[in-house]
Amino acid sequence: MTTDLLTEFTEVVTFDRYEQIREALLNPELSRSFDKRSYHDGNIRDGVVSISHGSVHRARRRVENTQFRPDVLRLYERDLFPRVMDQLLDVLIDREEADLYGLGEVLSVVLASRRAGIEFDPGDVDQLRQLVHFVDVFSQGSAILDAKDPDAVRDLVRATYVEFERDYLRPAWNRRAELIARVQRGELAEDALPHDILTVLLLHRGDANLELADDGRVVREVATYLQGGTHTSGQTLVNAFDLIFAQDDAAAIVERLASDLLYAQRAVHETLRLRPTTPKIKRRAEHDTSVAGRAIRADAQVVLDAATANRDERLFGAEPDRFDPDRAVADGVPRWGLSFGAGPHQCPGRSVAGGFPVPDSFSVDDQHVHGLVALMLQAMARRGIGPDPDRVPERDTRTERFTRWRHYPVRFARTAATAAS
Repeated sequence: MTTDLLTEFTEVVTFDRYEQIREALLNPELSRSFDKRSYHDGNIRDGVVSISHGSVHRARRRVENTQFRPDVLRLYERDLFPRVMDQLLDVLIDREEADLYGLGEVLSVVLASRRAGIEFDPGDVDQLRQLVHFVDVFSQGSAILDAKDPDAVRDLVRATYVEFERDYLRPAWNRRAELIARVQRGELAEDALPHDILTVLLLHRGDANLELADDGRVVREVATYLQGGTHTSGQTLVNAFDLIFAQDDAAAIVERLASDLLYAQRAVHETLRLRPTTPKIKRRAEHDTSVAGRAIRADAQVVLDAATANRDERLFGAEPDRFDPDRAVADGVPRWGLSFGAGPHQCPGRSVAGGFPVPDSFSVDDQHVHGLVALMLQAMARRGIGPDPDRVPERDTRTERFTRWRHYPVRFARTAATAAS
């Protein structure tokens, strides 16, 4: 039995211009499916929405996108998340030294778990850290095309799926299945059901268009939302402060973050532009096609260099390599560039993490959503975050992606201990 991914492409084609990449992302012949074999033959992400293609992908997104409505985003941003975040930070920042990446992942996993449908005690930090461990493993699986040891990653991810399902997903699944049965018997109103990905998947499993009859696919789908909602937010938080600490006026920037949430959001967007979570987006040609006049053969690998395209001075102004949340950008171009993708596979959690687009006027109304990463940036700034002069940050070298970290030591001027004294 082979466990190799499809790696023998007919050709490798690279694009690094903004317009070319956007055209490629909108091309229906370019797929995220790099291995069409079954899960047991090596595809640890078989059937998940992020690598599905065509009608199955469209059907799944229609169902799952109901969990990203603006009213739900506002509820989380203005009520649920700030309360949990402040309580957790009072526990987690109990001394001057801390690991920013660890803080970011613990904060992010709270909301990602609730949206995915995983039940937990938000006051149990050990439980949250176990969920973060799952996220770390699933994130290695999501980056398997860039992994240095793909076979080791596959083995680890398979074992972790089993543990995740046994300890977290199956108990939540059973409780939701019972609630759904009671709704169907008329004992409960439908609005009594939880609003999360697991619930909508169970409600719609009977729809053959979603291809969710296999329990394993439901497990992997929920794990994908848990991972996607946690890992990218934690990494973006670290990358934002890494860029900020490198500026000559870093202290002034931190002060401005603490008082101006819209500025914090622009700092998130600028971070994503310079440090996209996936610097090189990869696709496979399902059939012969073309992009920007370039013919592409079936089973070619298409590499979309978003990190380069996001530095196009025609679109992002002079000094596009410089971190500047106040920069002007070309009309119709998002401030984050191509970092959330585009087309059918645009990141479903874009508005959760990054909020709504910021207009050129930098003026928003009371319906605006700033995004949860901006809230985390501001919370860290209000606690007097700064670099740790005695410890060196550690990048994640398990993949080729330069935007990933494993540890990022920082110091806080205001901690739970200093506040109590």
